[in-house]
Amino acid sequence: MGLTTSLLPPATQIDALGIHRREQDCAIALLSSGPLFVSQVAALEPASATPSPESEEWKNIQNTIVTLREEIKKLRSENLEMAGGLEVAEASLEALCSHVLSLKEANATQTDDIKTLRAELIEADVKYDRLVMDSNAERAALRVQVLDPEVRSDPCLIVD
Repeated sequence: MGLTTSLLPPATQIDALGIHRREQDCAIALLSSGPLFVSQVAALEPASATPSPESEEWKNIQNTIVTLREEIKKLRSENLEMAGGLEVAEASLEALCSHVLSLKEANATQTDDIKTLRAELIEADVKYDRLVMDSNAERAALRVQVLDPEVRSDPCLIVD
């Protein structure tokens, strides 16, 4: 599993190792079932497990090997492409997260500014109401002075 799996992504390596481990477990279970099984398998196999290089089976195996090597080459290329795409996506995600963080900070600052402005507005409203009340009271006092002849004649009663 060494060199071939090291070229695969970690998730694929883990999957391959899991499959390999299950196959080993199955093989051990079969071998541990006793010598009867081993002798039955040996009886089923031909005397030479390796076909001759001139046989059709050998040619089929060679063709399969070539096809599998081409497929591996193609998959490696696709894997490299995907890895590049993932790097770009990861960089984009980091940039997006950074931008979102700056927007959150700006939002927090604006929220604080809004709270401050609302407090100032409430304070200004209270001052305005007080000034309106004072102005109304002063107007009323001046009306009384203008309309009341006694108040006009007695300078001590004039309200400043």
